[in-house]
Amino acid sequence: MFWIFMAFAGLMAFAVTLGQISVWFALLKLALMVAVGVIVVMGIALIFRRPKQKESQ
Repeated sequence: MFWIFMAFAGLMAFAVTLGQISVWFALLKLALMVAVGVIVVMGIALIFRRPKQKESQ
């Protein structure tokens, strides 16, 4: 009975850890998508801003 409980507790600890890793993965994936979006928007802003600066000189 003791070993059954220990095996069950070990599996539950593994399941909780796997769930925590899954949450971290989702959060980091969201952060990466936001960062890529910001980089793309800044790149587009730089592309459209450069000709306007050259025309004003």
